[in-house]
Amino acid sequence: MRDASQEPSNQELHFDAVPHKTGNPAGAPGPLRCDPQFDLRGLSWNPLCDAAMPLIGLVLRLHSLDAHDEVLALRQSIHNQIVTVMEEVAQLDYQPSTLKAYSYSLCLLVDEVVMSSAWGFHGEWRQQPLLSALHHESWGGEKFFTLLARMSSEAAKYQHVLEFMYLCLCVGLKGKYGKQANGEVEVQKIITQLHGVLRPLRGETPTQLTEPLRNIAPRNYRLKRSLPLWTPWALAAVVLVGAYSAYALRLNSISEQVLVSLERILSL
Repeated sequence: MRDASQEPSNQELHFDAVPHKTGNPAGAPGPLRCDPQFDLRGLSWNPLCDAAMPLIGLVLRLHSLDAHDEVLALRQSIHNQIVTVMEEVAQLDYQPSTLKAYSYSLCLLVDEVVMSSAWGFHGEWRQQPLLSALHHESWGGEKFFTLLARMSSEAAKYQHVLEFMYLCLCVGLKGKYGKQANGEVEVQKIITQLHGVLRPLRGETPTQLTEPLRNIAPRNYRLKRSLPLWTPWALAAVVLVGAYSAYALRLNSISEQVLVSLERILSL
């Protein structure tokens, strides 16, 4: 299994279970979907990051979204997408605490991005954020960093969810530091510290990104012999000589016929 069978003993990692609801409300307009450019799956090194990558792309789009007319439809769509992601990762060998921390971080990231905009802060989203619907909490900006610090003490045990939380911080999650004067500096410090914890778990940093010699055929490569520059002139000369020779032969044949005719006339 990916996690040990026991959770941190100093404080229980308690979350409410994620309700499994699917489907859009009847008659709801088409909401903003996951970014197709970020629908990139295949991060085998971390299934949690892999499953959330389409939503990460959507979060990046929401950062630059100036307005949205169907906030409730957008919220319901993202709610369903998160539930779908959770159903997918629930099939893997993760402990419940890891899955709930993963869902908590994902909900917090989307809520923070939406409510940092004018259309989200003053709209229906604020009345019913994703954290409230899936974890029965209205504010998780402080709890996120509490969980982060607690799990970091057992980084090998919670490596995948810590890497996802690291990804959330890198795409803009600030939590309780969002309204602080030096919040950006503090978040950067946490990112640096977390990177220092996680990097050794991935082994040594490769000296090169790719192995360019792997796909090279083990044989000498020879350039194709190119034609010299005088080749067109030689071809032209051959054509002219051939044409001249044909014309000369034809003219000679006609001349002989004329001479034969003259000899016959003179011999009369």
